[in-house]
Amino acid sequence: MKESFRGQCNLHVYFAEQYFAQINDMDADQWGGHFKRATTESMIWQLMLAYQSHLADLVDQQPKFGLPIPQGVFYAQSFAALELPPEIDELADREAQPGWLNSLVNYPFLQTAVASSAGLIASDAASVGRVDLDLEECLAELKSLIARHRATLMEY
Repeated sequence: MKESFRGQCNLHVYFAEQYFAQINDMDADQWGGHFKRATTESMIWQLMLAYQSHLADLVDQQPKFGLPIPQGVFYAQSFAALELPPEIDELADREAQPGWLNSLVNYPFLQTAVASSAGLIASDAASVGRVDLDLEECLAELKSLIARHRATLMEY
């Protein structure tokens, strides 16, 4: 079976849904109190991978623009071309505006640790300036965006 960007996107959305289901099901004390953070950040990473796979799928499905798929971590703003597919233009604008997509692509996984009697630690309660995402909104918005773009691609 040939791998595709669309298949990768679907897989990462599926994993994000699985992590989301686990976040509130487990005991808060599990993993020494770090389970929620680990699961939350795993879900965010899966959402980011789904988003990048979706971008790659958009580029792959619209070869008339001749855009190469960047290596490594990339976002819609990473594409530098005079003419971009309208979906990528839309996403680049949304990445720059406050909202769920901007918060997702700029999520700081390494957050400021604070000093405690045990040394420097970073936990849910201790992090200074902890960034919180509405995970349910991010998942729903990303799934909606993907479905809308895929429907648009079928028109080409």
